Amino acid sequence: MNRSNYGFTLIELMIVVAIIAILAAIALPAYNKYRIKAAEGACQAEMKNYANFALTAIYTSVAIPPPPKNACPSADTATDLDTPITGTPRAPGVAVTTCDMHTANCTL
Repeated sequence: MNRSNYGFTLIELMIVVAIIAILAAIALPAYNKYRIKAAEGACQAEMKNYANFALTAIYTSVAIPPPPKNACPSADTATDLDTPITGTPRAPGVAVTTCDMHTANCTL
């Protein structure tokens, strides 16, 4: 019987699919954590930038503009030095960023 085998057997393909499924199950939770951290980091950076800009506007007696709503769709508008501003990141981010207006330091 001179029969040549070309291709893969069904068992070999099932093993490859199972390995890919296991790798995906390991990688997806880590990927989601990185997405959350990226959203929160972008919001923190945007709020820090706005706090610095608002701080400059307060010290130079210029009207304080509203905050940008790119990475933080719900961000407070700065009013004075004694009121901290907060911003909530876009989904999937959950940690609220709070900025002290005296120093423009922002924390999650």
